[in-house]
Amino acid sequence: MILRPLFLLLVALVSCSAQAQLLSQLALDSVRTYRNLEKALKEPEKVYRLDLSGQKLKELPESVRQFKNLNALDLGRNKLRTLPDWIGEFRYMQEFSAGQNKFARVPEGICQWTELRRFDMHKNALEGLPACMGALNKVEVMDLWSNDLGTYPKELEGMTSVKFIDLRVIQYEQEEMEHIVGLFPKAKIYFSESCNCGTP
Repeated sequence: MILRPLFLLLVALVSCSAQAQLLSQLALDSVRTYRNLEKALKEPEKVYRLDLSGQKLKELPESVRQFKNLNALDLGRNKLRTLPDWIGEFRYMQEFSAGQNKFARVPEGICQWTELRRFDMHKNALEGLPACMGALNKVEVMDLWSNDLGTYPKELEGMTSVKFIDLRVIQYEQEEMEHIVGLFPKAKIYFSESCNCGTP
């Protein structure tokens, strides 16, 4: 008699697990990483983590749009300058990496990723962060070293969960660094030494 309720509970848990799309950090760390797009497209509903790094991509393939359960995406070491508007459709995105590309702007579709926790766009040509990123209040880590970042809108104060920001290899005056620290008072921020550019 006891076995039947336990069996039904197990079935319910498995069913919920099969439908779950936003993974816990533990689950995301343990799922398979798909590195081959063709193989991933054979079972798109199982793709939670996709690594397309180092493939000389100049644009993101339209077929990636099929991965509705995507929680983590690595586009590092490519030749990307922009991302398509549909990038914002990945509502469960928690980890995004696009280091070592050719981005001059953060694609605003990223601002729709309300579950985003880790954001990495180091070694690009980013000139600033868009104000809409202020809505991303779950981001904990931002890896942005070696960019041309100079624009930090006041709206970024909304990113209240940020714990770590890497801004090394970017030249700031002392006043600019103080402004950034004021926006992210809870974060450990790594700067290169101030250039004191305004000092004669």
